Amino acid sequence: MVRLKSRYVLFEITYPSQTLTNNDCKQNLLLLKHKSSPKQINSKIIMQEIRRSLQLYLGDYGYGKVNSLLQLKYFSNNTSTGILRCHREDIDLLLTALFYINKLGDNTNNNYIGKLVINPIKISGTIKKMEQFIIKRNDRLLKNININQKQNDTNDFNDLNWANDETE
Repeated sequence: MVRLKSRYVLFEITYPSQTLTNNDCKQNLLLLKHKSSPKQINSKIIMQEIRRSLQLYLGDYGYGKVNSLLQLKYFSNNTSTGILRCHREDIDLLLTALFYINKLGDNTNNNYIGKLVINPIKISGTIKKMEQFIIKRNDRLLKNININQKQNDTNDFNDLNWANDETE
């Protein structure tokens, strides 16, 4: 008997902003793009949009091939990250479909969310390794945000001292 081999795809939903100034630091860029997803986004809407993208861009062949084992294992609105499961041979088709998604929901419903990017971060053979990667990645992101916050605080303090020196 042949074992069914699958792959897990870690993805994040980012919300690119159109207005960026030169004063935006790394922390602000991270926070602008990595924000929490609205409550309207749920696993049902994400799966509908992935299936719609498969049908639209890959046709019946791509839709039927990928949809046979496609599952959304996990999605968090707080972190805007999720884990998809698909067949090992269909991973390229799934990544192609994710690339073309730039909105979620319909214009007719209140569930419409536009101007977003679904960014595949990592592909793994086991969900356990994926979870370990997520923990390490989140720790690194938090460290970067904290380091940038401390640098901004000291820069703001130095700017205030410099302004006080000028007035004296």
